[in-house]
Amino acid sequence: MTPGNQHALERILGERGSLPLAPEQSEKLQWTIVVDAEPAGWVSLDVTSRDHHIGSVGYALAPPFHGRGLASGALRHVIGIAFDPDQLRLERLEAVAAVGNVASRRVLEKCGFRCEGVATGLLIIDDQRVDHARYELMRFNTAT
Repeated sequence: MTPGNQHALERILGERGSLPLAPEQSEKLQWTIVVDAEPAGWVSLDVTSRDHHIGSVGYALAPPFHGRGLASGALRHVIGIAFDPDQLRLERLEAVAAVGNVASRRVLEKCGFRCEGVATGLLIIDDQRVDHARYELMRFNTAT
């Protein structure tokens, strides 16, 4: 990544991570996962329908940080923000994970998401259409 691109990415992450957490929020929120002062990855929440109280979540970790429970911990924190009636007041969260990405699917399942089915050829990864499992989590199915 060039220094200019890195600075632009840092600016975007800073802006998305500092947006207000309020029931009227309708922009994409994104936070950096930091371990020992080093960026390890990110977690995001996109309010996809304010009318229907729906959001979608995503996350990524650099390979050296895999297998430590960091994605699950970050996602649980975002779920709390999403479903909190004083913060984002969402009722449904959605996520997708490549069918073959067992680790990512496990993160979602550990956080209480349920698989709703498979979307054939949903996204293009490495120039190939890849099937993705669709997941959901409803507010009334969680402890928050």
